[in-house]
Amino acid sequence: MGGGKRNIAVRFFGGAGNYTVVLERFCTYVLTENPTETGVLEWVKANTRATSDEGIRDRLAFLESIGLLELESERVRLTQRGIEWLSETDPEILYELLSSAVYGFDTVLEALLDGPKTDGELGDAIESKHSEIDWNDASGPAQHRGWLQSLGYVERTAPENSLTDSGRKLARRRSSEHPHLERGEFYAQTELEDAFDTSFGSYIKGISPRTDDEGSLSYIILKAREDGPYGDEIDGERFTYIGEGVPEKGDQRLTGANSALVEQADRSTVPVYFFYQPADSDELRYEGLVDVVGSERVSLGDRMVYRFTMDRLEIEPAEFEALSESVSDDIADDETDEPALTDDEAEFTEVQRRVRSSAFPKKVTSAYDGRCAICGKSRESPDGTIDIEAAHIYPKRANGRDNVRNGLALCRLHHWAFDTGWLAVADDYRILVADRPDLEGYEEFVPLENESLTLPDAEDLRPHATFLAAHRDRHGFESP
Repeated sequence: MGGGKRNIAVRFFGGAGNYTVVLERFCTYVLTENPTETGVLEWVKANTRATSDEGIRDRLAFLESIGLLELESERVRLTQRGIEWLSETDPEILYELLSSAVYGFDTVLEALLDGPKTDGELGDAIESKHSEIDWNDASGPAQHRGWLQSLGYVERTAPENSLTDSGRKLARRRSSEHPHLERGEFYAQTELEDAFDTSFGSYIKGISPRTDDEGSLSYIILKAREDGPYGDEIDGERFTYIGEGVPEKGDQRLTGANSALVEQADRSTVPVYFFYQPADSDELRYEGLVDVVGSERVSLGDRMVYRFTMDRLEIEPAEFEALSESVSDDIADDETDEPALTDDEAEFTEVQRRVRSSAFPKKVTSAYDGRCAICGKSRESPDGTIDIEAAHIYPKRANGRDNVRNGLALCRLHHWAFDTGWLAVADDYRILVADRPDLEGYEEFVPLENESLTLPDAEDLRPHATFLAAHRDRHGFESP
């Protein structure tokens, strides 16, 4: 055994799946009676089937090794963490104690994410993951599984074990590289640097985009200060946040920090961790994840600033990551049969709908390499804003699907022209122009007639005829 950890967990009384029921009663007795070891031995014998003093002491020693009990010469006491677990009966508190003191608990959860496993297969996973320990007890996996059953994270249909819903959520959090933070808790900067395994320099800035080893955006730290220059108000499920740049330096610019939030307003790709710093504290209170649902450059006093609209998300970082991946896969799904025009909104939660809507622009603009499908151009403003948008072919307001084959990357002019019916697309991807020579604008659009769209190289990312036909029908174009 290395690093002070145990190889094998020790079962408690009550049988697999019921350890915590008996443990809660036992801890209540210890807290209220302040018993001697003799008293504890008598209580266990009276309330369980245990008869051996040696066996009872073995279980007490295990509870001490994970930090739940203190065994003194004359008294048995609960630790502070033991008292916290008893008062809250939060399974994650006990799980933290177990996984910190015994090898393999996280490994078991991670293995079960792939599907049901027997005890033997869980043992194989632990042995493979922790080759540095001598994993030679055939009953070991059953001990781990028994505790996980008791905590409500694993259910067993012999001979296989599988995760419960709460177990799956915990497994995703534990197997991800995201930090585990508690909403409402205060953290010093050093604690956050440990949690995120990074250095923030002399202080944590208002907007701190963080990249991975390849230089890709990994996550964003967002901080509001009670005594900041903008007096950020963060009450409610939706709030606004002013971007980076102090008033003394004039208009805010599209810095890397502001640009990262603008990008997230277009497409939610990474977790945004939100913190609040009261005026009288050096520590930051964690507020949870937020979604950047809108950005705009507005006048504030005598200067221009970036103003972001934020929505709070009631999910954990690993859940956000898993949801983003599943949504992205669905949006890019290759449908060979005729697809449905609309999404069944009842299938999705509010958060899922939000992430789907955010992922759609990323998939569409990426498919067209950031260029307009109609004119082939990609304009950039002086402040770095790209003039390319993701357009739904069958419109979103009619519940059109967030699927890449229901999308076109268009510049703002041609997005407007497509949405208002000036332009449409034939099944062979020729551009069609409304026959309205009496209207201003016709002369500008008519040269596009019968020109071909600029299309993605991959055929399964190109517009589907079902959506193109529905768009033509909405705007009165005859079938070509």
